[in-house]
Amino acid sequence: MSVTARPAVLVPRQAPGGVPLLGHGLAMQRRRLALLERLQRLDDGLVALRLGPERMLMATDHQLVRELLVQRADDFGPSPQYRLMEPVTGQGLLLSEGAFHRRQRRLIRPAFRHTRVRHYAAHMTELARTWTDGLGDGRTVAVDEEFGHLATSLVVRSLFTQGVTEEEAASVVEAMTDVMAWVGARGSDPLPFLAKLPTRVNRRFARAAHTLHTLVDAVIAHRHGLGERAPDDLLTWLLGTTDAETGERMSDRQVHDEVMTLLTAGAETTSRTLSWCLYLLARHPEAEERLHAEVDAVLAGQAAGFDDLPRLPYTRRVLTETMRLYPSGYLLSRAALRDTRLGPYAVPAGTTVLFSPYALHRDPRLFAAPDRFLPDRWLPERAAEVTPAAYLPFGLGQHGCLGERFAWTEMSIVLATLAARWRLRPLTTAAVAPTPLFSLSCGRLPMRAHRRGAGA
Repeated sequence: MSVTARPAVLVPRQAPGGVPLLGHGLAMQRRRLALLERLQRLDDGLVALRLGPERMLMATDHQLVRELLVQRADDFGPSPQYRLMEPVTGQGLLLSEGAFHRRQRRLIRPAFRHTRVRHYAAHMTELARTWTDGLGDGRTVAVDEEFGHLATSLVVRSLFTQGVTEEEAASVVEAMTDVMAWVGARGSDPLPFLAKLPTRVNRRFARAAHTLHTLVDAVIAHRHGLGERAPDDLLTWLLGTTDAETGERMSDRQVHDEVMTLLTAGAETTSRTLSWCLYLLARHPEAEERLHAEVDAVLAGQAAGFDDLPRLPYTRRVLTETMRLYPSGYLLSRAALRDTRLGPYAVPAGTTVLFSPYALHRDPRLFAAPDRFLPDRWLPERAAEVTPAAYLPFGLGQHGCLGERFAWTEMSIVLATLAARWRLRPLTTAAVAPTPLFSLSCGRLPMRAHRRGAGA
């Protein structure tokens, strides 16, 4: 009688380069992106590293990352990196888990179907047109700030087409700036007690969070009073949608948390991606010329609409390549809820597992010429140059971004509308070094707007 041997369970080896006491903590603080790329080049697939006293694991094999996010998803929950968002998002999709999380995804997913995103796109087009109308030839634009404001405004108008005044919408934009500054500071800070000190960033965050929570509660209460007169926007959808399996609706508290989650997630990815996109186009004039040729042929100087997007394939490839080089979520993590494993490796309960889309996207084993900006690498005939399974700008599995279609639509409309009328140039030729905060920032990135087309 033969006995089938059980596959060996391996203990991830310690990654090289740590120092006494601090381990990899100093490198993670000072040279984070270089460290992530160096770890990515290791052949283990899963390696251990120490950040001070804490031991973490990093998955560098994209197949193990997919196992973490899909096959083993129920064995992992939010890591401490994401728990810091709880004062903002509560138990929204970012932090909820298990059966409750699955129910929330069932309830919210239809709000981002094709027909619904087409509906939201009308607001995106109008806001993109208004923003580009206000640029002005020769005006200096702090790109990251401008796109942060624009992206927040786009989400606000998709959520609340009524019940929020222009002044209140502006207060949301300002408050989100302070919230994300706090998130960025905390996301790069290994000492959580600093979040409780009365620093300027912490005080501004407290005021901003109070503004947002108060406004969202007020809008929800107002919306209940409208009955059948409620507008057809994302908030009305969240309040009215019913779980087909249980017949239940979301509580007002849960709607509040999901609105806060959508505000936070919706603004950050879009603003970061568009900022990096303009930077890359300015450094690659041949790609910018092709983008301009495409939008000139399709839009003829007008704002892009939802129905224009299928005719803007190069615009899509430019954004795809931008998110390969500079994914907003450059370092993601999950924490083991129980003893489990990834591939042949043991993962003890409580262990945080990191993975880096930034490092994966720059791995030469997965993407040819990984440091080059090549939008055409995403053409079907060049499929051998990319590993689609390792491309993860929106995550994957049951914790992947539900608003991915919304984000693609938003970014495409804004980029095409801008490119149809304007060319933006950095004020300096110096290369921009990415700043790894909670997301991947390019800083303020001042650029000067130059009008395109007749009369330019």
